Amino acid sequence: MLITDNDDTRRLFESCQMKAKTVVNPIIDWTDRNVWDVIDNENIPVCELYKQGYERLGCIGCPLARKKQREREFYDFPKYKEAYIRAFDRMIEERKDRGKEIKWECGEEVFLWWMQSDDVLGQMSIEDFIN
Repeated sequence: MLITDNDDTRRLFESCQMKAKTVVNPIIDWTDRNVWDVIDNENIPVCELYKQGYERLGCIGCPLARKKQREREFYDFPKYKEAYIRAFDRMIEERKDRGKEIKWECGEEVFLWWMQSDDVLGQMSIEDFIN
């Protein structure tokens, strides 16, 4: 894996200077449709979530995913939402025990912040600081 993995400048053949190796990316110029055509034609089994319309699979609630993706994941998997909120509740308690600053009253408020909700009490944006 190179530092520029998934970068638009990737090429079919690349050199990794650090490891003195040539990297070959055989499907670098394939479209998603090309990949799915091979999967379908070769009857390659895939995770059922792709058939449900998911395009990205990874950690549920990943902060690197788009907000809409996270919202769908927590809608489809509500037990994970509950687990996040419980973990945020424990985080708040731990911060209290350590005498640390706490912005939120409960795990639900942290969850709203995590989800980039506009409904978070005290949520600030850059516009708040521009005259």
